[in-house]
Amino acid sequence: MSLDQALERTAVRQREIEQAARIVQGEMLYWLTRLDPGDLLGSWFGEVLPGLYRSLMAGQARAAGGAGEFVAEAAALMGLDASTAYRVVPAAFARSAADGRPLTTMLTTPVLRARLAVEQRGQSPVWALGQARNSILLMGSSETIDAGRRAAQTAMAGTRSVTGYIRCINAGACKRCAVLAGRWYRWNADFLRHKRCQCYGTPAGGDGRDRARRSRNWRTDPAAYFNRLSASDQVRVFGRGGAEAIRAGADIGQVVNARRTAASLRRATTADGQRIVTTVEGTSRHSSHFARVRRELEQIEGRPMSRTRLTPESIFRLSADRQELVRLLGRHGYLVRSSADIARL
Repeated sequence: MSLDQALERTAVRQREIEQAARIVQGEMLYWLTRLDPGDLLGSWFGEVLPGLYRSLMAGQARAAGGAGEFVAEAAALMGLDASTAYRVVPAAFARSAADGRPLTTMLTTPVLRARLAVEQRGQSPVWALGQARNSILLMGSSETIDAGRRAAQTAMAGTRSVTGYIRCINAGACKRCAVLAGRWYRWNADFLRHKRCQCYGTPAGGDGRDRARRSRNWRTDPAAYFNRLSASDQVRVFGRGGAEAIRAGADIGQVVNARRTAASLRRATTADGQRIVTTVEGTSRHSSHFARVRRELEQIEGRPMSRTRLTPESIFRLSADRQELVRLLGRHGYLVRSSADIARL
């Protein structure tokens, strides 16, 4: 039992989620080809958006599936007690984006922007729709990977022996992620990430920080990651000046400026106050155009755009202790007891 074995299990989990994201992008590309520039909103709401919505929901559930098994296996490889009375509900991580928006609202935003670019700014329809397609495909990949990540963190919350996670990087990690490799975070900490981020968390106990520090695995050691790169890749990732400074013995964290790195990676919460993020739904009520959009989205979602539900990230932030965390995750449908819904606790 070792950290290296747990990291290898994490790498397998990463590949599974990335495969789910590729499947989603392939399905979304099919639906996007059916978008009619001559009847943009008609084709969007009539055929394209429902198809995209179903594909992304299925991908999110697919990515969230297996989170419990992954956490249990990785925890056991770390020498922890992997027993838990709870299981993750994969379907609970579908239908909403990581920032709390309904999927239909998120997916529709690039199309509305494309319409405005053509009608108000005189942009080429081909160019505007191309930008919208690229944005939507990126959303599909990012939201699928995020669903898998959030499900794993929820499974960690339900496993008492797991007190935190070690951030590990994947091949091709950017410099911002590289300097955060090997850091240990408490069970309720936000997972800092950027678009296309492929980092993941390996379940760990209280000794996770020390074990990661002693490890020379490139997934958790910024210096080992730098050294495994070719000279050209070192320049590509860290810049010519940065690569030369690191080769000369400079500290990678100082070169990249880890403090600014952490600030540049987005947190999953964006609201003011306590930064509570819910699945707040709806669009402007002051425009007949957006009223139509709202009706179309409600029809596709099959529910009114007024319900709110806390996202897992907000629950992690609001919970005063582990017991309250598990209770709230159960109340909002992300985690259930093996025999009874924990929302009744």
